[in-house]
Amino acid sequence: MVLQKLEMCVELMKLAVEFVVVVAEAVGIVIHQNHSPPVMTASRSFATPVPLVGFLP
Repeated sequence: MVLQKLEMCVELMKLAVEFVVVVAEAVGIVIHQNHSPPVMTASRSFATPVPLVGFLP
């Protein structure tokens, strides 16, 4: 009984990790598609990209 619960826990963790990876990749794609070159204005404000820190490819 304990072994079955442990196996189910391992499978749930695998699914959770896969879900996080898929979401991270989707966010990276959206950021990459929406990234536009910075526009110089009189106020000197720049659009800076936000890196995804902590996600493995």
